[in-house]
Amino acid sequence: MRRNKKRSQSRNIIAITLIVASFLSAYVLSSLANRTVLIWSARVPLTVGSKVSVNDLVPERVALPEGNAVYLTADRDIDGFLILRAVKVGELLPKTSVSARSESLNVSAVPIKVNSADLPADITVGEVVNIYHVGDSQLSKEIEPPSLVLSRTSILGINRKGENLGGDLSLTVSTSTRAILQLLAATSSGHFVVVRVNG
Repeated sequence: MRRNKKRSQSRNIIAITLIVASFLSAYVLSSLANRTVLIWSARVPLTVGSKVSVNDLVPERVALPEGNAVYLTADRDIDGFLILRAVKVGELLPKTSVSARSESLNVSAVPIKVNSADLPADITVGEVVNIYHVGDSQLSKEIEPPSLVLSRTSILGINRKGENLGGDLSLTVSTSTRAILQLLAATSSGHFVVVRVNG
C-alpha cells in the first residue's frame, strides 16, 4: 500500500511539474512573439548618393532582441538623409546605410557607354555591380588583361535607346571623385563589362 501511495504521489508531482513547465514555456514563447519592433524597409531600390524620401520606405514589424543597434527603427525621421550604400527592395535599413551629413559622402554620377552584350539583360536601376575594363585590339596594339575599374558601384540610371539596334546603351553609375579620371581614361582604350554583384 505504501509503495502504491508513493508511486501515486510521485506521478502527481511529475504531472504538476509538467503542467507548470508547459505554462512557463507558453508564457516565454508568447513574450518573445510580442517583442517585435517596427524597422524601416526599402520600398524601392535606394542608390548611393541619393536622398531618402519617406515615400521610398515602409515600416516592417520584425522580431529583434532588445538593445538592437543594427537597424533603423521606424520612429526615426530619416527624410532627406543620404544613402551611403545601396539598399535592395525589401531590405531592412542598417544604421550604417544612411547619414545626415552631406560631407560623409563624396560621390559623383558618371555616365558611361556599355555595349548591350556586355551587361546582364535584366539589369535595373539600383543594382550593385562591378565594372571591368577590357582592352580593344583596334585601339591599342598592346592588350592588357581585363581589370576591375569600379567595385560594388550602384546603377543610378539606364538609357536603353540604342539597345534594340544591338548598339551601346548609357549607364549612369555612382563613383568616388577620385575614381572618375581612372574611369574616363579606360573609355579611350577599350570597353566595359558590367557584372552583377550577388549578395
